[in-house]
Amino acid sequence: EAVLYETTGTGVAILTFNRPDRLNTWGGDIATAFHAGIDRAEADPAVRVIVLTGSGKAFCAGAHLGSVATVGESLAQSPEPNMDDLVGERHPHFITTVSKPVIAAINGSCVGIGLTQALMCDVRFAAAGAKFAAPFARRGLIAEYGISWILPRLVGWAVALDLLLTGRTFLAQEAAELGLVKEVVDADELMPRVLAYAEDIALHCSPASMAVIKR
Repeated sequence: EAVLYETTGTGVAILTFNRPDRLNTWGGDIATAFHAGIDRAEADPAVRVIVLTGSGKAFCAGAHLGSVATVGESLAQSPEPNMDDLVGERHPHFITTVSKPVIAAINGSCVGIGLTQALMCDVRFAAAGAKFAAPFARRGLIAEYGISWILPRLVGWAVALDLLLTGRTFLAQEAAELGLVKEVVDADELMPRVLAYAEDIALHCSPASMAVIKR
């Protein structure tokens, strides 16, 4: 499955991007399964918190565009390609409309649209050494799919411009210093820490209160 779905007995749903062979790069398969998983968790009254993570070495290393040759062939066949085939039927900001807390456990590379998806979550934890980047300018692209909206709201105007204009890579510790992630923990402690945080919310916080707070 492109996205694994499991729940704990304490009311936490865990969605895991499951294309480790391609560093969980975002494509139609992941998008479709991810949206279905979020809808499933949102509709389940037993689920109070949603955790999002990746399998293997990456959280999500950007868009799955294939090789340069493949992309060129696709553009030649369709001068106006439908980006929804890649991104899916919903753009990343839909995560902000989910009534339940969504927590990102960033286990590895978090790049491009993967970074956008993570930033739309409510709280973020990162594994030590995880790499972050918004490399759109280095690809001849704009700051796509809402990252130019969410990033300044999290880190401020000046820092957002630094990250977007340079497209530079930075590590988890700097992400924490900039306010992009709540905590940085050792890789083998990431999920235990995130699940402990999520389960505390699930057990002690009112779903109705949280939904109103988020709205």
